[in-house]
Amino acid sequence: MNQHAQPLAAYRRVAAQVHPLVAVVKLYDEAIRQLRLAILATQDRRHEESHACITKSSTILRGLCHCLRFDKGEEVAQQLLKAYTYNIMAIHTAYGRRDAAFRYEKIIFHLTGLRNSWAEIAGLAPKAQVAPAAKAPMRR
Repeated sequence: MNQHAQPLAAYRRVAAQVHPLVAVVKLYDEAIRQLRLAILATQDRRHEESHACITKSSTILRGLCHCLRFDKGEEVAQQLLKAYTYNIMAIHTAYGRRDAAFRYEKIIFHLTGLRNSWAEIAGLAPKAQVAPAAKAPMRR
């Protein structure tokens, strides 16, 4: 499978089971969940597990990039593409840094805002958006 086929296949599986807007919200939820798992793994110095989690999270965002409909609203699609690309880069840039957990929390905060926007459109409940606490380095 090429690098784009896997995220697209995941999106199609979810979208086939629920309304597409609900699928988008569920994908955000999973991307956020994987980042939370990456935080725990990072704090416990389980580097391979942390890397696997951030890879899953960024794969979901990459899949969302490939599902954007520029023909239905180019300006919105461009903004979402920019947001997804920024967050993918931020996820991978944070990996291995002393403050990775804090950086992942900031990404989660922003992804939760996007998730809640989609949830509102889909008629779903918002999730609490918790701003990251003070910048704290990784535990030793």
